[in-house]
Amino acid sequence: MKIRLAWGVVASGLCAWAARPPGPARLPDEADARPGEAVALGPEEASGEDVAHAVAELGRLVGAGGVVAAGAGVDLGAGFRSARLDGARGDQRDAVLAALRAVGLREAGRLGDRAGFLVALFGPAVTRRVGAAAGRAVEDGRWAALHLAVAASDVLGPEQLERVLALEAPEGVDIVPGGLPSVLGEHLRQVFEPVPRPRRLDLILDLWERVLEHHAGVARRKRRLGTQGRRDRVADLRERRRHYEDEWILNLLRTSLGIVRDPSLAEAARWKPDERYWSDRLQVIVQDALGATALLRTATAVADHGLQDGLDRSAALIGAAAAQVNDMTAAQSARRVPGLTGIPARPAAHVRDIHRRLSGGAPRDARFAAHLRPRLTSARDYALVIIEDVERLLDEMRGVRDEMLREWGATGLRDWREAVGYERPPGEWAGIPPWSGPLLGDTAPLHERLTATEEPAAVEKVGDLLWYADLLDALARLHGHDRAQGVPGFGAPWLDHDPEPVVEPLAPRLDSITLAVSGAAQLAALGGVPPRGARTWSALTGGLMSGTAIAEALTGGFAVPAPLLAWDGKAVPGAGVRVKVARGARDLAEWADYMGNCIAGPAYLDDARKGRTGLLGFYGKHGLLVVNAELAPLRPASRGWRISEIAARFNDDPDEELERRIRDWVAAIPGTLEEEPTPPPDELPPARPARRRAAPRLVEDAGPALGTLARRAWEETAPGVLGVFAAVAATPPDAALVRLRRLGAAQLASAVRRALATERADLIELWAATGNRPLETALDGLDPSLRDRFDQLPLLLGEPPLPKTLRRLIKVPAIADAYNLDLAGRRTRRAIGRLAVQDDPVIARALARRATEPLLCALIVTVNCDASGIEPVPVTAPRRVRVPGYPATTLKDGDGPWQRALPAARELGADTAAFWDGIAGHGLRVPASWLASGGWTALWARAHGHRR
Repeated sequence: MKIRLAWGVVASGLCAWAARPPGPARLPDEADARPGEAVALGPEEASGEDVAHAVAELGRLVGAGGVVAAGAGVDLGAGFRSARLDGARGDQRDAVLAALRAVGLREAGRLGDRAGFLVALFGPAVTRRVGAAAGRAVEDGRWAALHLAVAASDVLGPEQLERVLALEAPEGVDIVPGGLPSVLGEHLRQVFEPVPRPRRLDLILDLWERVLEHHAGVARRKRRLGTQGRRDRVADLRERRRHYEDEWILNLLRTSLGIVRDPSLAEAARWKPDERYWSDRLQVIVQDALGATALLRTATAVADHGLQDGLDRSAALIGAAAAQVNDMTAAQSARRVPGLTGIPARPAAHVRDIHRRLSGGAPRDARFAAHLRPRLTSARDYALVIIEDVERLLDEMRGVRDEMLREWGATGLRDWREAVGYERPPGEWAGIPPWSGPLLGDTAPLHERLTATEEPAAVEKVGDLLWYADLLDALARLHGHDRAQGVPGFGAPWLDHDPEPVVEPLAPRLDSITLAVSGAAQLAALGGVPPRGARTWSALTGGLMSGTAIAEALTGGFAVPAPLLAWDGKAVPGAGVRVKVARGARDLAEWADYMGNCIAGPAYLDDARKGRTGLLGFYGKHGLLVVNAELAPLRPASRGWRISEIAARFNDDPDEELERRIRDWVAAIPGTLEEEPTPPPDELPPARPARRRAAPRLVEDAGPALGTLARRAWEETAPGVLGVFAAVAATPPDAALVRLRRLGAAQLASAVRRALATERADLIELWAATGNRPLETALDGLDPSLRDRFDQLPLLLGEPPLPKTLRRLIKVPAIADAYNLDLAGRRTRRAIGRLAVQDDPVIARALARRATEPLLCALIVTVNCDASGIEPVPVTAPRRVRVPGYPATTLKDGDGPWQRALPAARELGADTAAFWDGIAGHGLRVPASWLASGGWTALWARAHGHRR
């Protein structure tokens, strides 16, 4: 009997057994064989006991090293060895490495002769020195170095492999986290084939260092943010500071009126704050900013250097901040207020407490640490609230009290600077012109005023606002950045403390060696040419990306067949994944960047552009891409579709059950109808001269009509819509839409949060504003014949990038305004949905004031589709569709509010395919924070204008 095994091996005279639920099954007599399945090979006459033991050992091997480890021929006892059936991915080195990780160095003899498995790992040119280096790597547990060396054995010589096998990574950091060595090896060959052999090792070593730096940055950010409280206390602290300010104003009012009692409403209305009130507020905001800066820098130092060393490094800084406020003021800000957070209203209370402990000579023991660490956990909350207060105060005073602002701006910070110095070089600081301009008057910016002989501390003024930049820089360092970055466009806080990295399409990621090399291989496959003289990994990838072939590969859309396009955004029944159909090369670039494969290669691009195949991504419940698939039509095309290729991340095998459900779903997708050829006439007419058919001209033919409809819809836009977007963007209305287009998803969510928190925008008004879609209205009113003729027009209602013809179309002024408003509306709704599923307090506070039925239902559907990280409260029992409250509703009512909310929930980012599964499992749920003001009945009543 012959058994076909993986990688072209044929076993004769043996039998194969596989694990099945009832017990070991002999193949193919007792069970169907699966491609690539792990089996135990042994003599046909083996006893049932020996077979059971071998299959059990096989299960333990697969459990420890994955099914790939079975291909290494591991000794299972009683004459049995592991194997894989034909159809497995990868090659022999993948199996040997996986098995070696599973059994360890002490049992490496189970893989056979040492020389044999070393040849399988590194090829026939392997030397004893390479084998010894590999043994040391296994003994030390340096699997990343071994994985990389095995993959690089085709492009490096033996001496170079020794250098790779000697590489080390910090404990707990796996920089080659997934994928088969054979896949990584293929990618290395694609990248390094044009590179001179002596340069290859330097590039690999440099890549190793760059990936380690990336992981160190991620760990640094996590460590620094770990010094802060897990709960966001910004809203609580904001309320605490407001109460403190209210009490301060009441004291001033009593003093001004010469009374002890609380003033009446009329007395308070007639009171006018004097100059001292405004002067004190300006002084307080600087003191608070310096105190928060000291707490942030101390928290960062403690995270980086430990408590003892971190406090020693920060002692002078804490002392300088403590000197800004006296003990009485600090004690007043820390006075407990029933019903409010226990965090002091001002950071001075924590700063002075830390300073007192540091200067008191107390032993630096566990008790000392337990007292000081909680004083640092609110540094981030202080900074965020104080940044808001600076913005509000300067906006209140500009144009009203400019003379007082200039007097305040002319004061210095010499004592502070002499104690703490500068983090941001003053010679590079030009201020924040919209604020520092009015503060400094005719005075030049700081970098122009500095001279070679004067100390910066003697020249710097409060009006330069460098202290404000220091606060944002300290907050940025807490988030793992070097400094805060300028914000594109206009609007406070002018500097972004947690900017999202700018990632170019197809730029190789440094999350791991695997992703970095696969990204570079992607560029090479698209026509990028590595520079021969590159000595660093960044120089190599920069050269790969600089070619015109890369830019050309990222342009143009795909001819997606209609049966596949109809499933875009929908869920695969019973699989728990959502479908995304690739519409252009940029979709593939994003997938390849995350998946670590070459799905954006030229072969895939060419077939997709011509409509020969459909490329699909399948996203799990957490919004992460889990599987890619290429679908090709059967022949004839009317029969349907087949999966020509399917793979998980790093080209691994997908989950068996998930793959089965996807294949079943694909088998049910209808095919495309092919037009039957017209039979030739009995007599052919005389031939006519060939005449070229004019190509459709989208801009020229559809532009005027669409522009007229778009202008009309724009003019009918509800008044005040641009004002609402301007409040979010913190810009004038005419610049708001452009500003919002430039923000990333996280930045836009932060902008929405800030607008709602500061009450510059109202959630209901924002919801209504985001529902204005003039371009969508214009497309609905367009002549159906034009819509049918230009089938790319619906892409205007999706996310950029757009095909070239549509990019020309949206440059038409009337269409451009409508397009920007539609895009801002969709993206802002996604930002609202992001805040909702994160259970952000701004959503709970907004709903506590007022709500509307469409808004509330859409938000509730959204959080029911993704309730991770939320403390939910059931409103209905599992499988119950009747929702309590007045008016009563049912989830199944086709004309009811819950069904109408599903499209809006999808705009908020919900995978509504998961909604009914959630209802069946645990009923309709609402975040507990939304029910704080009277429970579900009160919340539902507010949405319908009823009072409790």
